[in-house]
Amino acid sequence: MKSFNSIIQDIDKGKLAPIYLLDGEEPYYIDRLLEKLENTVPEEEKDFNLITFYGKDSEWQEVVNAARQFPMFGERILVVLREASQLKDINELAAYVSAPQPSTILVIEHRFKKMDGRSKLPKLLDKKGVYFTSSKLKEDQIPEWIVQYCQENNSKIGFPEAQLIAANLGDDLQKIANELSKIWLNPEGGREVTAEKIEKYIGINREFNALELPNVLFDNNTGRLANMLNYFSANPKAAPMPMLIGLFCSFLQKVYLAQFVAQNFTKDRQLGIWSHHRKVATRYAPSQIHKSIAVLEEFSHKAVGIDSANKDDLLPEMVGKLQALLRA
Repeated sequence: MKSFNSIIQDIDKGKLAPIYLLDGEEPYYIDRLLEKLENTVPEEEKDFNLITFYGKDSEWQEVVNAARQFPMFGERILVVLREASQLKDINELAAYVSAPQPSTILVIEHRFKKMDGRSKLPKLLDKKGVYFTSSKLKEDQIPEWIVQYCQENNSKIGFPEAQLIAANLGDDLQKIANELSKIWLNPEGGREVTAEKIEKYIGINREFNALELPNVLFDNNTGRLANMLNYFSANPKAAPMPMLIGLFCSFLQKVYLAQFVAQNFTKDRQLGIWSHHRKVATRYAPSQIHKSIAVLEEFSHKAVGIDSANKDDLLPEMVGKLQALLRA
């Protein structure tokens, strides 16, 4: 079974298979491959060399008959079977798959679930064409996907910002891609995805923005801190502990740098140091920052069940310990 990137590379090189089977729970990659394959047919030929069927409204014989046609005024004909899971007697396509028409590309789109591996088609596709399964990413894989997606689109995003987007938008990759495009359509100061742009263009509420929590705590804004803790306790998915610990670690690292690196606008931007980091750096001693990082290490263990039987109330406990350190 080929990977998404290898299939894209082959298509770009003109190395097209006679048949593609695209299945799986994640529609994002299926849609991108469909778009890529449909674009192999020149725009002026699509009216007669691109034929689309929908499983619910079609018979398998119609698909086979179309696939056995010859292209008109072009090199190839592209036959796309969408929503193939709803096609009656889909395994009857196996006879065509065994001996496909050389001038036809048949694309079988079977989204939202994987085909039964015991059926004929998946087994034949390994020999006769390309079989790609688009698997749903796990929740903890989404931030890394966002970072990589931004890199692929000549953009940059910090891991905490990627975690924030993932926590608020969930695992719908197409939705995430659409929201990021809103930022890139308004490239103020470059294509970097910052917390400010996330709030402005995606609309994640700054009042209950997890990225703001470290600054609120170290700024000793007790009223707002209490409101945020209440909100995150009632909405744990908006600020999971691993994400929050990562945000606090990133914040404290920049505060620590600000305590020992002379202020310089250009260098500060390169290091990600902003005015609020410098403000916090003047209020607390390096020893307090060191001890705060030790608290984060303690709770990073507790967040995965080490030395803690209950993972539900860790945020208030962690914040309480940090507050005690900062008052010392």
